[in-house]
Amino acid sequence: MLIYMKPKDQFYDPKFWRRRAEATLTKAASFAEGRSRDRLLKIAEEYEKLARRAEEWPTLKKDGGADSNHSS
Repeated sequence: MLIYMKPKDQFYDPKFWRRRAEATLTKAASFAEGRSRDRLLKIAEEYEKLARRAEEWPTLKKDGGADSNHSS
C-alpha cells in the first residue's frame, strides 16, 4: 500500500524524522541497558529509515514513480 503525502506535510520532511530519531537516541542514552533502551534504539533506527524514505519521495515524483499515477 502506497501512502501519498503532500509536500507541505511535516511527514514529508526528512528533518522531522531525524529530529525524532535524535530525541529517541537521547532518551535511550538515559537507560544503562535493557529492553527499554533496546526498543528505543530500534525506534530511532526506524525514524532514520523514514528520513531516508522522505528524501526519496521528491525523487520518485520527478522520476514518474507511483506518485505520478495519483490523481489529486
